[in-house]
Amino acid sequence: MVQKVISRKGDTSDYDMENDSFFAYSSKMKYKSSIDINGIILDVAEDNSIMGVEILDVSNRLGVSKFDMKNYKSLEMTVDISENVIEVEITFGILKRNRPIPHVVAATALNSMHLPEGSGSLAVVA
Repeated sequence: MVQKVISRKGDTSDYDMENDSFFAYSSKMKYKSSIDINGIILDVAEDNSIMGVEILDVSNRLGVSKFDMKNYKSLEMTVDISENVIEVEITFGILKRNRPIPHVVAATALNSMHLPEGSGSLAVVA
C-alpha cells in the first residue's frame, strides 16, 4: 500500500454559535467536492487530499456548551483513508479554567469517492 501523508495548517476557521457549526480549511487549495460523514463534512481538494472540515451540531457532539465552543484554542484532525473506509478523528482543545481540555469526536464512512489511500492531518490554533 502506498502511504500518502499530508499535513497542513488551516488558515481559516470559525465557530457559528447560532447554527452550532464549526469549520476550518486551507484556502491555498482548490475545492473539488465534499464528503458528509454523519454531520462531519470533509472538503476535498482537486488533488484528492482533505483541505477542510465542517462539523454540524458540534457542541452537542463534544458535550460542551456553545459558550465553551467559542473559546476553543486548538483543533487537530487526522484522516485515515483505506481502499474501502475513511476514518476521521478530531480533537478540540477547549479552554476551561484557563487550560485547554481535549474533547474528541470521531466518525467512519465508506470511501465512496474512491479517494487515494493514505493519511492526512489538519491543525488549527486559535
